[in-house]
Amino acid sequence: MVVHTKTLKDYINYYDFYATPDGQECLPKTYYYTKYGALGGAIFSIYEMALISKPQTLHSTLARFGRFTFPFAGMGFAFGASLCLLGQIRKKDDFVNHLIGGAIAGSVWGMKFRKVSTGHAIAVVTGLTAGYYKYFKENNLPTFTSRTDAITEFDPRLDFTIKLYDDPGRPNEA
Repeated sequence: MVVHTKTLKDYINYYDFYATPDGQECLPKTYYYTKYGALGGAIFSIYEMALISKPQTLHSTLARFGRFTFPFAGMGFAFGASLCLLGQIRKKDDFVNHLIGGAIAGSVWGMKFRKVSTGHAIAVVTGLTAGYYKYFKENNLPTFTSRTDAITEFDPRLDFTIKLYDDPGRPNEA
């Protein structure tokens, strides 16, 4: 009998954006930001089509899919490229690069819809979010807790260490 001890992180290879400072490894960072942006845009497009617009033809479905997927990919590209440029120009690896990069990425959304107010709002939100995350990452502060003990501490339904009966075991298999 084989016991599988791998976790989900062993099967999914993700890119560690914070392993190198801003301005280094620009091409892989920009590629992965664009890739993850396109993936997020595709997921957003699918939900938007299923719940809101409900296109009827293949042409309208593809048009709706591209309506959000390409801007999200463009936002990822703008964020990755601006981080690289800011890291090389400023010669610093701090949250200000991410704040400005997030604002540049958010402005792509405003350009897509041709509304300055929308662009400013999204730029402020994405800039502050990216700056916040980088600040917390560089100071080793927890951003989102993923501790299982914090989740299962007060919910006995999620505590799988409780045994209702002793395990009788398996007979020896030859």
